[in-house]
Amino acid sequence: MNPATPASSNSLPRLIAWTAVIGSTLPEIIWQESGHQVGCWFTTIESLVIVAAALLAIWIPSLRALVRFLVAVALLNLVWGCISPALVALPAVRAVTDNASWGARLFLARTFTVSGAILVSFTLIGSGITRRDLFLCWGNPAAPAQPIPFLGLRKSVPWTWLGPAFVLVFAVVLSPYLYLTVHPNFSFSERIVRTFPWSIAVATLNAASEEFQFRSVLLAHLRGVFRPAETILLTAVFFGLGHYYGQPSGPLGVLMAGFAGWIWARSMIETRGGVWAFLIHLIQDIVIFTFLAVGAGM
Repeated sequence: MNPATPASSNSLPRLIAWTAVIGSTLPEIIWQESGHQVGCWFTTIESLVIVAAALLAIWIPSLRALVRFLVAVALLNLVWGCISPALVALPAVRAVTDNASWGARLFLARTFTVSGAILVSFTLIGSGITRRDLFLCWGNPAAPAQPIPFLGLRKSVPWTWLGPAFVLVFAVVLSPYLYLTVHPNFSFSERIVRTFPWSIAVATLNAASEEFQFRSVLLAHLRGVFRPAETILLTAVFFGLGHYYGQPSGPLGVLMAGFAGWIWARSMIETRGGVWAFLIHLIQDIVIFTFLAVGAGM
């Protein structure tokens, strides 16, 4: 991993960053799980609070480096929790999707989440962040991966070994989880073949879009603010919490998505490129959308 950024003696930036990441989603989860309905208004309030913190941070020297990160978090929260669902529900869009095939409907719905990539791109204007800072490059896919003791990796191994290993591990772990939660009907197995091109298309769009939004931009904005290990953890927690009502979902889904996000962010920083993050994410999404194609009620 890159040389660690010296830790700041000021704990305020750390407190603000973690509060924004957790506060962007956790209040919504608690509110909804307690039996209340969550509307766009709730997500808007969360995002406005984070934007207010960003505006305040402009005037505080120790927090100024967090401004773009905070705005990006607020925008992503607003897009995924409010804007994208609202666009999908528009009558004009429903008129198209109601008569579309399952794959076309899913692909169209996913295109609206790309609005998040467009909006967070505005936080890059004037920042001096380059394409390499965003990991939008090949990098060194064979770079050494640092040890991960709790996974039994006590020695450095090349990402050309670790990357394929994680592709296999994620597929093996995800498949039984999806079998138990999606309840696929494999008597419709021909549906897998018929919809597989759509599964690949949606997975490609989703993996590229999410890696840019939740890894590339956020990691670039936090570079030099915290140590790489904490930066990786911040983005992983944000990504994981956002999956509470996603796929995978629930507390276990949060842990699974959070761990995946942690691995993908590590791969970016250690290889200085987005190749492994995109490939592992892509294969995982293909598995998810393949199960959804034969899921109960489809």
